[in-house]
Amino acid sequence: MSIAGKYFIKDELGNDAFVVKGNFSLPRKYRVYDMQNNEIVRIKKRMFRLLPRFDYYKGDTMVCYAKRKFSFKPKYEFFGIDVQIEGSFFAFNYKVVRDGVVIASVYKAVTFMRDSYVVDVFDAANIPLVLAIAVMFDHVHHRGNSGIIGQ
Repeated sequence: MSIAGKYFIKDELGNDAFVVKGNFSLPRKYRVYDMQNNEIVRIKKRMFRLLPRFDYYKGDTMVCYAKRKFSFKPKYEFFGIDVQIEGSFFAFNYKVVRDGVVIASVYKAVTFMRDSYVVDVFDAANIPLVLAIAVMFDHVHHRGNSGIIGQ
């Protein structure tokens, strides 16, 4: 993703399902919209932190935040929600676990021109949270052109 730009998240049929818009403002913000231009989730990167922290908003309400823990391997702690991430961030192959249940899996798809990821969300109610997490990891670990393919 460019510093100020957008990319589309596609459904399992390859149709545009969501659009992620980022901006160059400080602090950095990303917004995920459905195709009717309704904001699904907003992600705000906190500034002046030793380790990255991202706040997740639904409307004007902060739902939760994620903070990177000091570790040689990337680990994140979520506050305000019972979520754990299992797997490899660098390989972009991980599972999102909420309340002890796997709610999504994310893995890198092999493509020629850009980074693409497949996101399988097992309950539609978790789509905003899972997309916010995928956008956060893409920003932190895979800056560049990206595309997320949802299922």
